Amino acid sequence: SLGPAPAKIGLIGLSAGTLAAYARPGDHCVFYEINPQVEAIARTYFSYLHDCPGLAEVRLGDGRLLLEQEPDQQYDILVIDAFSGDSIPIHLLTIQAIQLYFRHLKPDGILAFHVSNLYLNLPPVLELAARTLDKYAGLVVSDPDDAQKTYRAEWVLLTSSPERLRTAPLL
Repeated sequence: SLGPAPAKIGLIGLSAGTLAAYARPGDHCVFYEINPQVEAIARTYFSYLHDCPGLAEVRLGDGRLLLEQEPDQQYDILVIDAFSGDSIPIHLLTIQAIQLYFRHLKPDGILAFHVSNLYLNLPPVLELAARTLDKYAGLVVSDPDDAQKTYRAEWVLLTSSPERLRTAPLL
């Protein structure tokens, strides 16, 4: 888990801001969103950012480019949640991008990719990238639940520490 201390969480891809609902008091969530209209929709039609128990901040621009310009952020977890459509931003999946993400993580941080996709099988791509970079990968799959009105979700977690995968938060 993230532990009892407040966490610093980076998230590429805002959507409605639903991941802000998982924040705890004291957590700092930094969303990177390329489309200013998405932020406007998230703030106008949804309350996740407003109701976030921690601090929710939105930085507008291409997440990868913004991270290239920022000093190391020391995130506890960095979430890449931009792959659900049929046209994915492939520049977020390159070896160079993954190296950049790890630069912004704490040494025991977790890089979490939301890879649920009807068209592409992304877990093998990320598993190969992890091996190439001497990192460890794990797959987390949540089954659909009609009673909870939830869909199946797939996440690939990358980390520098195999022990960290055993204590990773279930997203």
